[in-house]
Amino acid sequence: RMNVPMGEWSDVRFTTSEVEELCDKVKIQVAKKTGKDFKEYKPVFYRVKNILVYHYIIKVYVGADYLHLLVSKRRSTSGLIITLMAVEQHHKWDDPLKPF
Repeated sequence: RMNVPMGEWSDVRFTTSEVEELCDKVKIQVAKKTGKDFKEYKPVFYRVKNILVYHYIIKVYVGADYLHLLVSKRRSTSGLIITLMAVEQHHKWDDPLKPF
């Protein structure tokens, strides 16, 4: 379990296997929102916020530049629900991961 105070964004962290799995689950949605099929698609950093639902801001390397993904994860009686909430394109390596 992540140690994130309720309602606060974490510091920037290196991607974990859990975050990589989230990115894999929303990759098709990312392609639909951007109109692009990314050959390279590698999450590198993330931040997380716990407000009963986990919200993630994830920096994903896609070749020439980076995407910022806003993804939510919550548990329901039917299992885990993962939602791509937003995508920002054309970010650079050093662009800060901030809420959008």
